[in-house]
Order: sequence, then C-alpha cells, then structure tokens
Amino acid sequence: MLPIEEARHAIRTLRSRVGEEAYLTNGLGLLARGQFVEIKGERVVVEIVEVWEKPGEPPAPIALVVAILKAPDRMAWLVEKAVELGATHIFFVPFARSFPRQPSESRLRRVALAALKQNLRSLLPHIQVCQNLHDVPWHAFERRLFGEIGGSLPLRKALPHAPQSTLWLVGPEGDFTSEERSTLRGLGLQGVTLGHLRLRAETAALLYLSALKTFWGY
Repeated sequence: MLPIEEARHAIRTLRSRVGEEAYLTNGLGLLARGQFVEIKGERVVVEIVEVWEKPGEPPAPIALVVAILKAPDRMAWLVEKAVELGATHIFFVPFARSFPRQPSESRLRRVALAALKQNLRSLLPHIQVCQNLHDVPWHAFERRLFGEIGGSLPLRKALPHAPQSTLWLVGPEGDFTSEERSTLRGLGLQGVTLGHLRLRAETAALLYLSALKTFWGY
C-alpha cells in the first residue's frame, strides 16, 4: 500500500487507474515495476511485478561540491539536473566570495526526491548544506578536481575515464581566494580549466556530470 502522500499524487496528479503500471523505489538502490490493483479513496495498493537493483546508477560514487549561489531557485534547479545526471552526493559550501545565505536543506532534498522519481533513479543522493570546507568528506573520493580559472590542465585530460569515486568542486562566481586554493590543494584537489568561456557555476557543474555520463555510459 502506498504512503498517503504518494497515494494522493497517484490519484490526483497522475490520475492512475486499476490495471495501470507504476514504478516505485526505496531510494536505497531498488527500483520496482508494479501494477495498481486497488484504488479506494486514499487507499492505493500496488502489486510488485519486477525488481531491479541500482538500474542506471553510475558505477562509482560521484560527488558535486558547489559554492552557495545567490538565488535559491538556481540551487534547486542545479540539484534537479545533477540528480538526473547521476550525482550521488551534493554539497553546498560557503566560500569567502560566495553569497552569504543559508539554503534550505529540506527544500533541496524534496527537489532531489522529485527528480529521482521523475527519471527512475533508484538511489537518492546525499544532500548537505555545509558550514565550512571541512564538512565535506574529501578523502572519501579517489579523484578530486576543482574548476580553476587560468588553470593549465584541461578537463578532457583530468576526467577519470575508468570508473572511480570522484569529486568535482565548483567555486563562487568571484573565484577562490589564494588561501582557499592552497587549502584545496592540501586536501588533494587538482585544478582544471574548462576553457576560455566564462561559465556559470551550475553550467560548470553539469558539464562535468555530463562528461562522466558519456565516458562511463551509465
């Protein structure tokens, strides 16, 4: 039986009927195909027909770390697209030149959940609004990169073409301070250039995820 909120969505938004199919996920790696067998009031029962484990998920963890953006809607949009492209962890971090705002972690998680259901992912990404740089578990990821204005290493050479846990950091629109760059290198991050064009933070973030999706083929 579906939880009440999901039942209401199935009835009022999707206008589901008995006999129709639905996909369900626990957000922990399982995706199931089911069939509506009972719809009475707000009681909705779905019979499971088939179950898959981590279908379409990336073969290794992918973390996205982004400086806190000025507009909450831009952060929500970024979370939606990052979930669709396979990010498994998303961190928002304050930097010296980022916007002094505290994003709503609960809202970002709701956006992630909606995106998960929309594109049939089975693993709900970890979403965290950090207080500082050190809240990010940097060393949990083997390949750690950050966008560097004026850097010499191009993205195509820095990308891990074979699957391995990876982290991509996008800094604030005013760029990192020299102290922050030194801290990042001390944490094992390598600077990467994205070319001559100036990209918005969310564009730079999605460029990396899109490239990984292409190389890894998930």
